[in-house]
Amino acid sequence: MQATQTLPDAAKDTIRSKFDQAESSDPIVLWWDDGNYLEDIIKQACDELDVTLKIAEETPLELRANPVDGEQVWYVPHVKHPDDVEGDFDWFRDVEHTGGEVEMGIEDLTTHAFTDEDLGVWGLKSATQATDPAQRDEIARILHNQLTGGRLPTLEQLRTQIVTGGHTDPVAFVLENGWGNIDDDPDTVGQLQTLLTREGVDAVASKDDPAEIVAATRRWAVAEWLIHAGVDADRFPPEFRAESAGAHDRPEIKKLLNTTASASLLADRYLGEAVWPDIVAEVDDPWELADCVVDAALERRLWEAWHTAFDAGDYETCLERAEERHDALLGGETHRGQYRGGYGPDSPWTRVWEQATEVARLGQQFATWDDNATDDVVSLFADPDDGTWQIDNAVLNLVVAGDPETDLPDDHPATAALADLRTQLQSEYVTYLEDLGDLVTDTVEAGAPFVDADHSYQFFTKESAGLESGQTIALFVIDALRLDLARRLADELREHVATLPADAPEFAVEEDVWLGTLPSETEFGKAALTPGEIKMFDVSLVDGELQPRRNARRVTTTRRESLLGGDGWTVTREENDGWQSTRVAYFKNDIDDIGEKELSDLETMLARRVDSLAAFIGTKLEQGEWDQAYVLTDHGFVLLPDAASPERISRPPEASDSGRRWIAGEDVDGDSPGVLLDASSRLGYLDANVSILASPLKRFRKQGLGDARFYHGGLLPQEFVLDFISITQG
Repeated sequence: MQATQTLPDAAKDTIRSKFDQAESSDPIVLWWDDGNYLEDIIKQACDELDVTLKIAEETPLELRANPVDGEQVWYVPHVKHPDDVEGDFDWFRDVEHTGGEVEMGIEDLTTHAFTDEDLGVWGLKSATQATDPAQRDEIARILHNQLTGGRLPTLEQLRTQIVTGGHTDPVAFVLENGWGNIDDDPDTVGQLQTLLTREGVDAVASKDDPAEIVAATRRWAVAEWLIHAGVDADRFPPEFRAESAGAHDRPEIKKLLNTTASASLLADRYLGEAVWPDIVAEVDDPWELADCVVDAALERRLWEAWHTAFDAGDYETCLERAEERHDALLGGETHRGQYRGGYGPDSPWTRVWEQATEVARLGQQFATWDDNATDDVVSLFADPDDGTWQIDNAVLNLVVAGDPETDLPDDHPATAALADLRTQLQSEYVTYLEDLGDLVTDTVEAGAPFVDADHSYQFFTKESAGLESGQTIALFVIDALRLDLARRLADELREHVATLPADAPEFAVEEDVWLGTLPSETEFGKAALTPGEIKMFDVSLVDGELQPRRNARRVTTTRRESLLGGDGWTVTREENDGWQSTRVAYFKNDIDDIGEKELSDLETMLARRVDSLAAFIGTKLEQGEWDQAYVLTDHGFVLLPDAASPERISRPPEASDSGRRWIAGEDVDGDSPGVLLDASSRLGYLDANVSILASPLKRFRKQGLGDARFYHGGLLPQEFVLDFISITQG
């Protein structure tokens, strides 16, 4: 039964009734309130009745002062017979003849908000009584809130709120809070038991202990979702066979996940315990229940089935199923960035299946990357949709994701499986890099594979129309921005410019594949990114030393800045200095520094660096009103797993100069370690015999350089295939 009127309306009816019964033409209604819960309600009622209201501040005698004519209400905000005063105080006996006396607190007035004839209302009055002052205050607050708004509650909703301390749904309350702060008084226990059974939770009908009521309610709710997901209801005991209205109905726990702020706690509660293991074990195909995110028994079966499929090499099925389970556990994102209907992205239960998705995708990539034979190594690696650069990205993601299974119960199958899978895949990553190195070697030795590609030393010539247009231009030259990191950066920049205000300039973010200068080291790569004609750049052997040269002069750091300055560029390495120019070239070396210092959590630091670069570049785009910007890099890098053991090989006698991954000299030939690059390679800039390593597990010994996981200089695509980003306004 729903309330028929608000408390102010019930107060108006009470006051008007006393006025109508008055013998005086200037009636007075004296309203005694026990607790002063009704003052604002009486004020509203008097305003709407257009009658005078007098309120006693300290003593009822104040109400006789300053008499007025016409209808009026005298309000006394405390009990008529205070416990601390002896005697029977009947302050205004004459009011009985002029209007009437009302002794009514908020609990009594509440009964007038419902149909008087209904006996349930008097049960409500009994439920509202409390001897504890704090409990009475809480009940009064509930009554006031629920019966003064526009949407009036039902009797059951009000009773539920009183029992549960403000919650309108008894089932949701118990599922989320257990017994909470409800007292253990037998009458209260009986009230909540009645409320639950009226909501269909028959499993509590025979329970009279709070802990048993909570346990039965939770088991009932898990059974409800399993039945809703497709488990035969007849398999459950009769009292747990929750009725479902069909596909459009939502189980109670799922409804709770749409409103709760404690999703992570609910995940531990409803996925951390095997509630119906025998029934779940009888299900033929657990994946038919993948959207049901309760019961550890189901979670365990799903994971074990997934792992079996992975071991069998059925990566496509594993990927689809891991994504399905992850999405169910995640829930849906609201426009405010909150997640509803699941446990959210931060729950370890969700993160474990997110990693299972990455594991399955990576397993599939390892199994299929070389299915289509090609002599175009650059396209094989760099294709935006199908390129193997995605393997580097997936391995980095896998490491950054860490070990989410450590936050799960020890009996979750992932706690034993995921660490082994990560180790297995990182081992396969090294094998993939070795096979890719062999493919590069075969391709180079078969001819001149890179002739038709865009090379970084050609950048200033090929982009001259834009660079020399007179527009405001910013160059962001970021050291060691590997292809997958550059593509992450491009995606984040697209997201950033999409969130700019409507009156801000529009920017288009595009990407192009360029090849870095070989050897793929900083000295050669950055020297190539200097103004000048294509034919005036070369890498030559001078007095036994391999040097990058522009206009027959070696390009050092000072020379590079001079060339840029002579072409109108302001060179800066500072985030807040030098940006007043209309042509700025910003250089940053920290990715190389991070990798070569072999800091811990290297993968995580690289991912964070991309985030910070996107924020920095995005801010500069907004602040500088740039017409055009480019993000360039000098080289990429190889990042080996922790367990990999690269071989340090000695520099051969024919070499006169060397790096970690290359040697150069007059006598370097095809018998030297690595892949020979000479005039037959037709690179256009290399005027020396250079042998470069393509194997990921080999490097030349070089004084002062350790055997870190991070390195570059060689002939793996990760080291020299680059992504240049252009950002254009308009």
